[in-house]
Amino acid sequence: MSSFIRSGLLQLLLLGFFVVMAFFGFFQSCTVEHKRSLIRRWSPPTGLFIPPSTCFCINDSYILDNSIPSDQLAEILERRGKEYKKHQARTSSILNALLFAPSNSPLQYPIQGFTVRPMVPTLIPGLALHTQKRSSYKVLLNVTRGILSLGTPRDEDVVNGSRKNLIILETDSLAEMNKLLAKVTYTSTVYHIHTGDLVHFMCEVHQAVFPIVIRQPTLPVLFDIGTAISDQVTVTTKTFMRYKELKLLIRSLRQHYKDMTLIVADDTHEPEKIIEENVLHYIMPGGQGWFAGRTLAVSQVTTKYFLWVDDDFLFTEKTKIEDLVEVMEATPVLDVVGGSVDGNQFYFSINYDEGDGVTGGCLEKKSNRRFHSVPNFPQCHLVSGVVNFFLARTDAVNRVRFDPKLKRVGHPEFFMDGLGQLMVATCSHVSISHQPRMMKPEYKIFRHPTSEEQDSKKRLYHYKNYLKCIRFG
Repeated sequence: MSSFIRSGLLQLLLLGFFVVMAFFGFFQSCTVEHKRSLIRRWSPPTGLFIPPSTCFCINDSYILDNSIPSDQLAEILERRGKEYKKHQARTSSILNALLFAPSNSPLQYPIQGFTVRPMVPTLIPGLALHTQKRSSYKVLLNVTRGILSLGTPRDEDVVNGSRKNLIILETDSLAEMNKLLAKVTYTSTVYHIHTGDLVHFMCEVHQAVFPIVIRQPTLPVLFDIGTAISDQVTVTTKTFMRYKELKLLIRSLRQHYKDMTLIVADDTHEPEKIIEENVLHYIMPGGQGWFAGRTLAVSQVTTKYFLWVDDDFLFTEKTKIEDLVEVMEATPVLDVVGGSVDGNQFYFSINYDEGDGVTGGCLEKKSNRRFHSVPNFPQCHLVSGVVNFFLARTDAVNRVRFDPKLKRVGHPEFFMDGLGQLMVATCSHVSISHQPRMMKPEYKIFRHPTSEEQDSKKRLYHYKNYLKCIRFG
């Protein structure tokens, strides 16, 4: 290497050294407000901006804008957009920000699991500084939705801005600095039952950002299930003008489960009385509909689980409710476990893309698609939705509910509403039978939805579920 090149490299190194020293000198002397500005200016990226993209509607998807009259579309889209923004305000969180861990950082901090109660002072665990010896040490901590403070008044001498959203700690001892960091507490200033904050932690040019979860603890909901299956499970069904089928269902249930409670929701226009032991018959206004009856029946369940059956099913020796309970008890993350009807499981998966948040999302239901088996139960597989014969956790389903707007035909819609909330599985080793289909002429009038009701379902997908397109495959 020539002397000319060596001289040039030396000049560049000296220039870089003086620039760095000038920055540190300025940082030492600037005001708190200037330091806030520096934090903003020198902060590394805490999230990765991904340009929004419109989800792709695959071939033969139904474009849901087409279900809206053209003269109403603009006004409905505007109202829907406002409601979606309110939904985002309720469900989005600062905790969704994408954070990056700095490389070779001397800063130690909690990266996961730090949860505080709203407006309760809480020590931030694990804060520490690991660096080489210096004549002095200075650390900044900054939050946006709370205040920071130290544990004792004696420490206030080395703190600038204590009990504010920005504090600066300065001392000439590393050991003393770590003692101070171990006393830093965080207090949220606005009551919210589930939100969060981000802490910016800075020393010299090093900066880290870590999350604080702010959450009000929830009370557990426990069920004393006892030892008898009738104390663990309630059978539920919805009926309409099918008393002959319902009585056959009850007779088959009693052959296998004599003491199990059956809840019947009935919206027949001219109802008959069902007087049977351990049968609770709830009579609704006529024609309230399929999902309204489901919601009513499930709302009256007092056991840990309920078994949903149609009113024209038949219990057989293969309808082993205990086997479904075994799967659920051994796999606490599951919320719904379906069986088979005459050997058919009718399970499906749901693919959902939220899209750009402006035009709506894209949803595809894929029949006979499953994910993987349930641990220790190879005959059971995780799916998005199951057939009308399933065991479910009562408290989990009540959080999703069955939309009463769906009157005549609806089933996957419940699992669409429960997507991301319910863990669902299908099992092949438990089945129920189906009675021969013998519809009365007067029943057929109500059995199938009209074209207007089909269009109403599409408008429900469009507005309530904020979908641009939907495909049932």
